[in-house]
Amino acid sequence: MTLEDFYADLSTSSPPGYEDVGRGMLLLINMINRMFTETKIWGLTSLARLVLRNKDDFASEWYIIIGNAGNTFYIEYLLPEDKRPWHNAYVRGEAGSLEEAGKYLLIAMKECEGWVGNVELEQLTSAL
Repeated sequence: MTLEDFYADLSTSSPPGYEDVGRGMLLLINMINRMFTETKIWGLTSLARLVLRNKDDFASEWYIIIGNAGNTFYIEYLLPEDKRPWHNAYVRGEAGSLEEAGKYLLIAMKECEGWVGNVELEQLTSAL
């Protein structure tokens, strides 16, 4: 099952209230796919949240975790190890629109240092 399949199912056949979550996450995934045409970004789901990683390895870091509640996206990113005040410290914020979520996602990808040297990310964040 793809991430798109998971969120499409969530948007049509889930408990009440989750339809908007599924639809919002589908929009987010489509936006990520449009922004990153060359970059491999690995994802998994956890309690309807989207977890983004930089490699296809179940044990790899959960660099970014994105949740959705209607028009609000909750974005968390793992602090780089040398900046963590404790083990697995995350920065968390919220975006009130898909456009804002895209901007915050780019910031999170850069700040977590999970995609250091990625050309697409560097080009996208240079415009911020």
